[in-house]
Amino acid sequence: MARGFRFQLQPVLEQRERQEREQQRRVAMIEGERVALENRLREIQGQIEAAKGELRGRLGRDGTTVVVRDVRFQAGATLALLVQAQSTALALAGTLKRLEAARGELLKATTARKAVQLLKDRRYAQWRLERERKEAAEVDEIATGAHVRRMIAERVAGAGAAGEAS
Repeated sequence: MARGFRFQLQPVLEQRERQEREQQRRVAMIEGERVALENRLREIQGQIEAAKGELRGRLGRDGTTVVVRDVRFQAGATLALLVQAQSTALALAGTLKRLEAARGELLKATTARKAVQLLKDRRYAQWRLERERKEAAEVDEIATGAHVRRMIAERVAGAGAAGEAS
């Protein structure tokens, strides 16, 4: 009974756990990219709003002359920010697709690991049941042996007492 439970597919379980952890790292990395791109997009959108406000300010001054060169420069800067926003939005869309695919792979890896883990749990439960059954049988054997020895001792003692009485 000294030997403990040994799962024969433990190397497979460990490999599946490694694959799952690798997929978790991949999802986390892509998730970090997504957050960074969303933050960058928000930053660009804030810059666009500030640039539009600046442009409105330059165009809406009462009684002042409009410097066309400044307005054109401000409009160009706003346009450049819009291009950056579109580029970032496209990058974000690609990242979201990669993230979706990585999450699918993580789900597959988790399912594969859980299947082997479930098998291990079942085999452990069977092993434990078998061990408990064997221990109960050993206890019964010990109790039966003790009972037999006690009966033999009583017969020997009874036969010795009968021999003294004769």
